[in-house]
Amino acid sequence: MVLTLAGFAIFRGLGDPSVPSDGIAVVQDAPNGTVTKAQYNAALFQAVPRLGLPKLPSKSSPQFAQVKDAAISDLLLGRWIEGEAAERGVTASTSQVQDQLTQIVKTQFGNSQKKFQAFLKQSHFTQADALERVRLQVLSTAIQNAVLPSGQTPQVSADQVKNFYDANIVQFQQPETRDIRIVLNKSQAQVLKAKAALDANDSGASWTKVAAKYSTDPTTKSTGGLRSGVAKGQSEPALDTAIFASPVNQVEGPIKGQAGYYVIEVQAIHRAKTEPLAKASAQIKQQLGASLQQQIATNFQTDFVDKWTTRTFCATGYVISRCENYVPPSTIATGGASVPAIKPVAPGHASVFFAIPPQLPQGPIQPPPKGGVPAALPGGSPIPLTPGAAPPAAPPGSVPPGTPPPAGVPPGG
Repeated sequence: MVLTLAGFAIFRGLGDPSVPSDGIAVVQDAPNGTVTKAQYNAALFQAVPRLGLPKLPSKSSPQFAQVKDAAISDLLLGRWIEGEAAERGVTASTSQVQDQLTQIVKTQFGNSQKKFQAFLKQSHFTQADALERVRLQVLSTAIQNAVLPSGQTPQVSADQVKNFYDANIVQFQQPETRDIRIVLNKSQAQVLKAKAALDANDSGASWTKVAAKYSTDPTTKSTGGLRSGVAKGQSEPALDTAIFASPVNQVEGPIKGQAGYYVIEVQAIHRAKTEPLAKASAQIKQQLGASLQQQIATNFQTDFVDKWTTRTFCATGYVISRCENYVPPSTIATGGASVPAIKPVAPGHASVFFAIPPQLPQGPIQPPPKGGVPAALPGGSPIPLTPGAAPPAAPPGSVPPGTPPPAGVPPGG
């Protein structure tokens, strides 16, 4: 089996593009697809602050592997974005890039070139590096707009709305609730005195006096014992049963519960009701539209990573999981038992580092130098273009991630 696998690897390698001697990787079909060693060396230092490290670890340190992975991933992603942009006919003009950078300096650095330059120095970036980051961000945003046109929400049909409503009717139902007054006391004798007073006069004024005198319930003692909108199951069992078995305007008690003895009176009953479909339709459309939009973004993220991974080939010593010629590590232990391969942790997500979400197409420039300089150039988009990044969160009010598509909504929109 070992010989067979070795033969397969050799056969595969015959079709792989060669990486130049001064390069570490080649991304096919991407402009300037060769990643050079000089670019890799610069990216190593740029990855250090992004991962929250004080300096570049020595090559013998376990942390160096994480920095190396982050640096290579950063460089490959830049090529992937350029390649995707080229295939879609997306471009970033010099004026667009400069205008965007000017806006960044204005909004994030208070229009202070001094702070901006200090930030670049701390992050091991040159002015040209910053312009390149912004250029990639412009391309990334343009790709995002091509996949999810700005201001456009996926169409949701009336049938999809009704199917969701029927399948999730409980979301649109409001249970019966009751407004009640109570007196609580651990002493049954005190509760009996309270009941006698209320039997004689159960007006609101009387309840105010009786609750203040006899009740030990801190939340209702000063409000005449009033609790509004009590739903079934919100009170201890004995009290809950009494509340929903009592008629309106009738003093009941004493009722023995876990907290003591109660006297109660139901003031009002609010019957259960269901929000009609006509009224709920707008909210459902918004939920389904956001869910479908999220699915489109998630599908794009998966396709993007898969497509460009198959076009990426890395030189020996620089192969990471983003490379087509990556082979998951496995070890044959004593006795012939194989140890399963473990997929590398995504850059910036190892437990020894700070988990920093990407804010630019190739990752953030972090952390800031002292003196209040912002943490990173702004950026990012609903479609994360970072390999291995989690799918974007749904907008507020949308269907929670992981919720199966409602009846009538095909997977993926």
